Formats: sequence, structure tokens, C-alpha cells
Amino acid sequence: MSKNPHNKKVSSRSSARLHRDLSLGAAISVGIGTMIGAGIFILPGIVANKAGPAVLLSFVICGFIAVLIALCMAELSTGMPYAGGGYLFVVRAFGPLVGSIIGWALWLSLMFASAFYMIGFGHYMGDVLGGSPTLIALIMIALLGLLNFIGARETGGTQTLIVGLLLFVLVTFILFAVFSIKLEYLSPFVPPEIGFQGVLITLPILFVTFLGFAEISAVSEEIRNPNRNLPVSLVGSVILVTLIYCLVVFCILGLKSYSDPSMAQETVLMQLSKELIGRGGYLLVLLGGILATVSSANASVMAASRVSFAMGRDQLLPEWFNQIHSRFRTPYCSISVTMGVTALLVLILGNHLEFLAEVAGFLSLILYLLIALASMVMRYARLDWYRPSFRTPLFPLVPLAGMSGCVFVIVNTTRMTLIVGYLIIAVSLIWYVLFMRKKKQLVGASSILLKQKLVKPLVARAEEYIAARRETFPKVLVPLANPETERSLLKISTIFAKNRGALLRLIHVISVPMQTPLEAGRQEYEDLRKEKKSLLDVASKHSSEQGVRARPSAIVAHNIPSAILGVVDMENPDLIVMGWKGEARMSSARRPNVVGVIRIAKENVVVLKDRGLQNIRRILVPVSGGPHALLGLELAFELAKEWGASLTALNVQVGKGMAASSSEFERESLNLFQDKAREFVRETLDKVNVPAEERVVLNTDIVSAIVKESLDHDLIVMGASEEWAVRRWLFGSIPDQVADRTSVSVIMVRSKEEKEKPE
Repeated sequence: MSKNPHNKKVSSRSSARLHRDLSLGAAISVGIGTMIGAGIFILPGIVANKAGPAVLLSFVICGFIAVLIALCMAELSTGMPYAGGGYLFVVRAFGPLVGSIIGWALWLSLMFASAFYMIGFGHYMGDVLGGSPTLIALIMIALLGLLNFIGARETGGTQTLIVGLLLFVLVTFILFAVFSIKLEYLSPFVPPEIGFQGVLITLPILFVTFLGFAEISAVSEEIRNPNRNLPVSLVGSVILVTLIYCLVVFCILGLKSYSDPSMAQETVLMQLSKELIGRGGYLLVLLGGILATVSSANASVMAASRVSFAMGRDQLLPEWFNQIHSRFRTPYCSISVTMGVTALLVLILGNHLEFLAEVAGFLSLILYLLIALASMVMRYARLDWYRPSFRTPLFPLVPLAGMSGCVFVIVNTTRMTLIVGYLIIAVSLIWYVLFMRKKKQLVGASSILLKQKLVKPLVARAEEYIAARRETFPKVLVPLANPETERSLLKISTIFAKNRGALLRLIHVISVPMQTPLEAGRQEYEDLRKEKKSLLDVASKHSSEQGVRARPSAIVAHNIPSAILGVVDMENPDLIVMGWKGEARMSSARRPNVVGVIRIAKENVVVLKDRGLQNIRRILVPVSGGPHALLGLELAFELAKEWGASLTALNVQVGKGMAASSSEFERESLNLFQDKAREFVRETLDKVNVPAEERVVLNTDIVSAIVKESLDHDLIVMGASEEWAVRRWLFGSIPDQVADRTSVSVIMVRSKEEKEKPE
């Protein structure tokens, strides 16, 4: 019951896993980009009018509760760094019943939040265009749905840039406003006509502005170095945003009296910027409000698709929600439902901005309460697979305080919001009982804890020992991509692996658009494997036939070179063997994968330009000195021994031949020159202890000489040229041109010794 957090049978030979592609900055931008949305551009004036200057205390209370939950979430995220976020934590802790309820709550909270963001967008655009905010919001929802449907890669890559622009807008406003603050507007801090009740009634409204940090955990399976980056990004984004919120609201309260009727407008921040800075300030905040609301809505849509996939993975939603579009490879069904419901909410509740915020906040508070409780359950359950690298400090005081804070905000929520929230929970419960209860489901950690789980320490230690031993084996890494070049690539890589007693690491990177959750790509890959044999299946069979141990795996990623380099950094292979189809001198835009790996990887790299490797009887190895040529000779000798082929070490001297000599002195000089060249070839062969036929030729062009000699050979193995550090091309100009002009296969070699030299 505690072996696998997903409770599924996953093939160890070729199951796909997700590539960690998000840096610390990108993870923080996910949280900040969602929190700095309509909350700070739309709500400050509204809540200031309700609570007066004491609304600053409301922001601090919400931020403090969010920090407590973020600490609990950090522990759960490092213990379960899988796609699904808060939903995943709850369903693993409490089982499918609670998981189904909270999955629906989280999904709908994201839809309510998206509707809130879009209405905010409508108000900002409506201030300029003069149209209906609801109509503008509906148009934007359609455009945003289309953008997510086609899966534009650019939308994910611009998130960090948008966050930077939003921070610039808010910091600019603060710097201009801080010198114009009138302290009399801030007194009394708690207006007597409002009292502390103003703080209490604004808490549920404001909590929607702190929902973004949870979306960091929703993409935790894609974050690099999660042991450090997850806790830092979760807690850091909340603290940073709370500080910015308080500064912005402090400036707004110091520029306009809370009792001013115009304070309750949605665009008060924009109007104050116009008064302070002029039309430039107005346009700057307008741009910030538009970017904030659109980016927040887009992030919510992406998070909602990941939640639905996680629910489908656990059979808590029909498989229909997990369908991937055949062309765009995006979860179009989930996106369509999400955008449709969001549009319906905007149409019905477009004039009730506070209600949308409250419902989204209420549903999220239920999730956060259960997350705090889940951190306690998982800690005490001590499951074999749950080993968080981050531990919540002051445990269990922090989780208990977080739960108390959530309850405190919930009890101050308006009656209508509570009715809608509890109705959603009731419907999700009915859904589970009627449709999902009889299906095969997970067992929650709470059930395991109550039943006194049986621990198997000896088995766990044995598995850890075997895994640790496996990591010490030498490895030959082979990225597979093209079925046409796979057989030749495997032919040479199995020889290299066999000679080194190495493990053959076969990887196949499946690229998906940035807009598509990586979990969707994994599911699509698994579906295809059921229909036909994959590259990895064929490659594994070939390796087994050759008596070479192989460990294949598919990696779903948004960027292929980054995925390959991630494996390289993690496993440190002795040799990387890559196939290369196409022209050697094609532009970098057309050959990004090979170039992206070779330019950065520090390991020995072999690239095969395949024109057939059948009946190899003579192998030509151009020798020019340096570590690349030495490694090329060693690898060529391994191939020659395996195939029973002869080896020719070729050295090309640039100059005119005997026929062009005009005197006896010149002919004697050429003979001496060739003797020195042959001596150089012999010394090079002795360095690597490789027997080979020695051949020295004179030619006015090195490339032409090698191509001419290749006519009598079946394969060329050559090292990177000395122009590597200057040209920064694939393997230098000489190997490029040889690969283009010769009719035989070419194996190009780059030694890690040369890569490690300082430039």
C-alpha cells in the first residue's frame, strides 16, 4: 500500500517521466505572477473603503496565514514532487473521497479566480474603450482559450518577463507616491464608524490575492533542484508579494481618504497614477493591470488543466478530460470546459466582483486547511516513499496555526459565499458516491496510519543498495529520436558499451508545447506504446541481443537539449553517442538539439553521420594531434576489432607534391617533411597503443585529401578540428565539410579533455 504514491504499475524499462525545466526564478514568477493580478490592481480601493487604514492589517493577516500554509506545502512538495499540487497532497493523505471533493473545489476555485481576473481586465480596458467590462472579459476569455488550445510555446516563456514588468509598474507607483502621502488620511488607523469588523469582512475577499503560491506546487514535478527551490519559491513569493501589497495599499490610503466615494472604484490605482505622474503614469498602470489580469488568468487555466489531469490519473474524472488534440497536443477538452465555465461565471456574476473573489478564496481556504492537516498526517504516517528533504519548522505548531488561520477567515465569510461553497462540496461528494466510488482507487496515508502500516525496512534498504550500486556503473548515453538512424546508432553504441562494461542509457525525449502539461505528454506516450513498439522497445531488444545491459526511459519535456543535458548532469555518462540526420552545415535553427547538447556537455561526445554501416572493412582515421584525435583512434580501434576491419591513420600535410618540385633540394625537403609526418603518426599511435596502417599525403586542401582517401574506405572516424574554440560550430569547419562531401558514414569525436581546457 505504501510502495508507490500513484499506486500504479509503471514499467521500469521505458516509462516516461517529466523533465525538470523550471528554475528558481521561473518557479517564483509562477507564484508572483498569479498573486500580483487583479488582487492588487482591482481590490485595494474596494477593501480600503470597507476597512479604512486598518485594511493593511487584513493584508498582513492573509500573508501570515499564507506563509504558514506555504511552509506545510513546502514539506509536502519535496516529499511528493509530482504534477497535481495541492490536490495531490490531499488525495495521498486522505484517499479518493476527500481527494475527489478537494479536486473539484480546487478546479472550480481556479475558474472563479479566472472569472475574477477577467472582470478586472474588463474594467481596465473598459476605462479606455468605454465598453462593457463583462463583454470585454468574454472576448478576452475566447482569445485566451484559443491561445491555450493551440498551445503557443511563447506563452510559457513570457511569464518571467511579465512578472518583471508588473513589479516595475508597482515599484514606480510606490516611489512617486511615497513623497506625496498625507498622514492625516491614515488616522485613525481603525475608523470608529467601521471598527475591527472592517478587517474581518475584508479577509475572505483579499485571500484570493494569495492563491498564486499554490500553483508553484502544481508544477513541482517540473522544477529543478526541488529540495531547495520549492521551499524558497513558496515562502519567498508570499513574503515578497505581502510586502508589495502593503506598500501599494499604504500609498493609496495616504493619497486619498478611505471615505472618498471614488475610493471604491476598481481603477483607483490607475486614477491615482494619473494624478501623480500624468498620462504616462495612467498608461503604465493600465498596461500593468492588463498584463496582470491576463497572465493570472492564463496561469489559472494552465493549473486547472494539471489538476484535471491529476484527477483523471487517479480515476476521479472521466478519461474524456485527458484527451490530447492530435495536432496541437494540448488538453483541449479540459481547456474547453475550463474556459466555458469561466465565461458562464463572468456572464452571470460579472457585476459581483467581490463575490467571485470570496468564493475562490473560500474554496482555496478549504484546500489549505486540509494541506496543513495533510502535512501532519504524512509526517506521522512515515511512509516508505515519502521522504521530504524540507521539514516544516516548529512542527506541529505551524500546521496547527495554519489550520486555525484558515478557519478564522472562513467563519468571517458571507453567508451566500458559504452556501455556494458548501453546495460545491456536496455536489462533488454526490459525484464521487454515484460514479467514482466503485472504481479502483488509492489508499490514503490517513487510512494506512490508522491501520498501523507494516514497514518492510529490509526490502527498502536492499532496493536502496541496488540503486546506489547501479549509479556507480559506467554509462554510455544514447539519445534516440529518428527510427531511420537508430539501428546504426545502436550498432556502435553497443560496441562502446560492451568494451567498457558499461550500462547503455537509452533515452527518448518527447517534446510537448509549453502550454501542454507534461503529465499529458507522458499519458500520450503511454497510449502510443500500447498501440505499437516505441523506439525504446526496439532499442532495448537490440541491446539485449548483443549482451549489453540497457536502461531505457522516455522523458517528456518542453525543451529537448535541456532534457538531455539534465540526464547528463544527473548521471555523468562516460560517453554520449548521438545520431545526426541532415546536412552538416545547416543553420543552427534547423539543428538545435545536437548543437544544444554538444556545446554545453562536458563529457566525451560521439556524433554519427549515418550513410550505412554494413560490411565495414576499412576504417579511415585522420590524425592531426590533440585529445580529439587520440579519442578518435581509440574508438575506431574498438570498432575495427569488433568488425574485423583494417585501420588507416591518415595525416594530411598541406603543400605541393613531388610533381610540383622545381629542384632536387625541394624534393629532398619534401621527403624529410614526410618522414617527420610519419614519425608524428607513429608517436600518436603509440600514445594510445593502437596498431594501424600509417599514411601521409600532401595536398593543397585537407578536406579534399580526406574525401579522396575515403573512396577506398567504408567509414571515417575523426576528431573535432582545432578550430572548435574559434568557430563554435558543430565540430569545426573541416569535419563539417568532410561529412558533407564524402559518401561514407562519418563518426565525429569530441574529447572532454579539450572541453575542460580554459579558453
